[in-house]
Amino acid sequence: MSKIAGVSWQGMALLLAVLTLLALGAACAEDADPDEPDVVDHPELVVAIAGEIQGTDPQQVTTTVDLVHTLITTPPVSMGLNNDELLPFGGQDVEISDDGLKMRITFDPERTFHNGVPATAEAWEASVERYIDISPYAFDYDPVEEITIEDDTAVVTLSEPGPGMLVVLSSSYAGAVEAMAAEEMGEEEFDRATIGCGPYKVDEWVDGSHITMVRNDDYFDYLPFVDNNEAFAFDKITVRFIPEGFTRVSEIRAGNVDLITGVPSESLEVLEEDPDVQVHDYLNSNVRYTQMNTKRFPTEDYSVRMAIALALDRDELKDGVDDVIQPVFGLVGPAMVRHHEETELQLQEEYAHDLDRAKQLLENAGWEEGPDGVRVKDGEELTFEFAFSGDNPIDVRAAPIIQSQLDRIGVDLQLREYDGRYLRDLVEERDFDMILSNWSWLDPGGVWPASLREGAALAPWSHPEVEEILDRAVFEPDDDEGARIWGELSERIWEDVPFVPLWSDRLFVATRSNVSGLHMSVSGSMFLHDLDFED
Repeated sequence: MSKIAGVSWQGMALLLAVLTLLALGAACAEDADPDEPDVVDHPELVVAIAGEIQGTDPQQVTTTVDLVHTLITTPPVSMGLNNDELLPFGGQDVEISDDGLKMRITFDPERTFHNGVPATAEAWEASVERYIDISPYAFDYDPVEEITIEDDTAVVTLSEPGPGMLVVLSSSYAGAVEAMAAEEMGEEEFDRATIGCGPYKVDEWVDGSHITMVRNDDYFDYLPFVDNNEAFAFDKITVRFIPEGFTRVSEIRAGNVDLITGVPSESLEVLEEDPDVQVHDYLNSNVRYTQMNTKRFPTEDYSVRMAIALALDRDELKDGVDDVIQPVFGLVGPAMVRHHEETELQLQEEYAHDLDRAKQLLENAGWEEGPDGVRVKDGEELTFEFAFSGDNPIDVRAAPIIQSQLDRIGVDLQLREYDGRYLRDLVEERDFDMILSNWSWLDPGGVWPASLREGAALAPWSHPEVEEILDRAVFEPDDDEGARIWGELSERIWEDVPFVPLWSDRLFVATRSNVSGLHMSVSGSMFLHDLDFED
């Protein structure tokens, strides 16, 4: 989905990283067969996450889905562990036409929702219709011209090709919920105890504390790269809401939880040295970047923007935050689909850190060094505010490093820490000088249009040439050509430099050492089908 990880939303940054976290087998259940082997039972798996869920219904959330939703609902398809193929998941079979405009998803007629209602192709279509009616992200289905049902198969016809719809359909947003039950229960009640077709169903939600889900014993799916496609090993899964990173770390070291997400970077060393804990890392499908207001003094000056871009030293930033970021120069991070490595290397060389070049740009533009080292032009000092999220510990550590780097070329950067949710308001109101922003989503076409199209809420800067390239990038059906066009777009952005891409986040998950069978994709989606406790 085109989920806006938003302009520096910390929750989003983490969530792209766990966006399909525990995408636990999305199929929806068949009646128990007495001839089937018994499930190997474990009483409980305890997980700790940073924030409390907004609700259990992925169609109502205004933030993003998280691991709770992936336990309850199930996407019909998967993009695999490397995000480079189309596989059945909740659907029994999936095919896509050569032109990318038609997808056929076949559903097993034996599957049921948690309440026993058959989870047919028609039921999935009804779930999609409800999503379009009520979800704040209903525009995710804008490319869909129609869905028709042929026996057990849903035929999805698209108005244009591209990877965006595949990303949508492989996320938990596309997991079916029981639309008739939702109507009968009402949105509020359904959001407290959503009826889906995933491996677990809601048992108890205690506000501010935890949510407990019990196993769906009739569960099965068609994911090909796991060993277990039936009911999971744990009788129940309890997800505790623990916002403090240090507390989550203390709990897993004490053995009170089995898995934690959002491991703080400052705790990595102690966890890696703990023989009772395993640390798993992955590269988030995000790009964190500085956005400059091209309509406000002094960042309206191209020379100022380019000088800032050249003064930023990504390697120093990486060292300063203990190696938990990967420097990037393009709009499409390495863990996103259609990343173009050739363009990335070209931009690294062309716009490498260069203080002398940055200073010369400012001097040529009339910015002279003042008595206190701050540059001055026409009586105005080169000073402005830099807004960043106080919710993100990496941003908090990176901001003073960026301030120091710009001080070396005579820029007086005034740091201003905000609640992450407020940063989006600043961009929408065009009320900022420079801001540390973030997009996090597997498909770049699902996020960058909101920052690049004229009139878009998060687009204080736009250009006709950029929009033309953007259209070609979003709708190109061929992956290699699409990656090349996204590279072309990155090059064009650097010509005006309203944005300066800086890094993708390395994110971390920790498990107790007796936890085995975890499958993790390159972008952090976790599949718990084979998860078990070792003796």
